[in-house]
Amino acid sequence: MVKTFSLVWICVFFLVGCNPKSYTAYEGANTGLDSTYNGAELEGMIAPYRLAVDSIMNKRIGFAPESLIKYAPESSLSNFAVDVVFSEGKSLAQKNPDYKTLNLKNTIGLINFGGLRAPINQGDITIGNVYELMPFDNTVVIAKLDKEGVSTMLRYLKQEGGQPIANCKIDYRKDSANFFINRELYVGQELFVITSNYLASGGDGMTFLQEAKTKWDSGVLIREVFIDHISSVDTLLAPNLNGRIQF
Repeated sequence: MVKTFSLVWICVFFLVGCNPKSYTAYEGANTGLDSTYNGAELEGMIAPYRLAVDSIMNKRIGFAPESLIKYAPESSLSNFAVDVVFSEGKSLAQKNPDYKTLNLKNTIGLINFGGLRAPINQGDITIGNVYELMPFDNTVVIAKLDKEGVSTMLRYLKQEGGQPIANCKIDYRKDSANFFINRELYVGQELFVITSNYLASGGDGMTFLQEAKTKWDSGVLIREVFIDHISSVDTLLAPNLNGRIQF
């Protein structure tokens, strides 16, 4: 796994802290300061950190033959993101004895469109591009829903017009939702959901995840999972759209 977080954010914090910012709607007494500090000296102090950040963020990790963008209910970017999170969650589960029963017949992936903040544009992909896509320190979480939780999830996804999902299909075109997991009709069993810590805490209105009695936070950053995946495949092909959610 590429370990970029600590150095990058320390450097970014230093740079941001040294850049002037403008604030509005603020009242306070001004205190005059007499400073003879040379701006060139300050820039000299910042320069090594700026170079360090640039060298990391500009590192090429892969190539996209075509752009990956997001839109509901299903898109190339959302399918890529949720599929990678789902795959990583399955691998992580094998390291936790409490999740040994997790398999393709009882597990789905679920993330949110709002967490994907930028497209992956055609051309070289850099670490900086992945930080633009996923600027948050979200981690991979596995939650287990009971039958009621699954019903609430299905109602939520219909109301929201869809969210990125993996290893399942939902057809809302009839009176009741037809929910398939790995091509098999869901029959009311408990369901493992591989997601993010933000959503597992009820973010984006996903209270069904917040109320799950069983949850495990792996501590693995989703951003790092994206970086590792893109680095391993080098050429990132746009996933097919296969009707994961139909209205």
